[in-house]
Amino acid sequence: MFCRILPLGLLALFAAAEPAPKPVEMVAKLETGQRYTGSNTVSYAIKTTVRHGQKTSETSESVKRTERFVDRVLRAGNNGVIEIERSYLKLFSTVQTSASERKTVQKSPLKGRVVKIKEQRRRRELKLEGRGSIDPFVRRTAGIEIDWRDVLPDEPVRPGDEWTADVSSLTRRFAAYLNCGTRGKMRVRYEENKTVGGHRMAKLYIDWTIEGMRDRHLYTKVVVAGDVMFDLDWQRIVDVDLTGSIIVRGAVIGEDGSKIIKGEGPVTMRMSLRSADVDASAKPNDD
Repeated sequence: MFCRILPLGLLALFAAAEPAPKPVEMVAKLETGQRYTGSNTVSYAIKTTVRHGQKTSETSESVKRTERFVDRVLRAGNNGVIEIERSYLKLFSTVQTSASERKTVQKSPLKGRVVKIKEQRRRRELKLEGRGSIDPFVRRTAGIEIDWRDVLPDEPVRPGDEWTADVSSLTRRFAAYLNCGTRGKMRVRYEENKTVGGHRMAKLYIDWTIEGMRDRHLYTKVVVAGDVMFDLDWQRIVDVDLTGSIIVRGAVIGEDGSKIIKGEGPVTMRMSLRSADVDASAKPNDD
């Protein structure tokens, strides 16, 4: 029998080769009694050129929406029912337009109030404790941190794997911050595992495109990309950091003729969740 002897260096290389990582199951879970703090910050700035006949003018719009809250999970059953008690610490928007030439801070009366969020079969309802009402913007966006579960894969994956995520619910809520379309497409890549604050994290990279209409007559396209961190111990997405751009195109036809509108600008989105048992060294994103 012929036996070939391999060089010692090559033998050492084979011996040191690490086995392929085991597939990881990523399933977002809530448990009754959990308490956590969260923050969402979305900003965009659009510079627009308006052409009306032979005249051209420019306008600008800059918006930043920030919310910080404390949640307590009242119910998280296997039947898909979720009930959360939310206390808003901060909830405001900063708006600046070329017309005003100064920033205006719009504070929500919900600061310091308690809102109950109930979800059943993916349908979400909000109820304010005490007197008052919940403004439409909060109704459209509250609970977006829950919808990040749609980014996760349907089956176990390894670093290097990619998949297309069905993010229709997440897209609708994110689009409400931007006043844009709601047709979303997202590709996700599992990049690596790392340890942050003593917790095992799966780092994902997403590429997200959203298209549709703004104010019924303006076509919009939003393209954002960035990192998403899934806590393998806590089983929640705990950090999102996205940057990209928004493009606006369209025409408005009035009695005095048509106006051709073109605009574009940057977009950012940051989200953080922290459980009470997460190490303080893993601080949430905060502006």
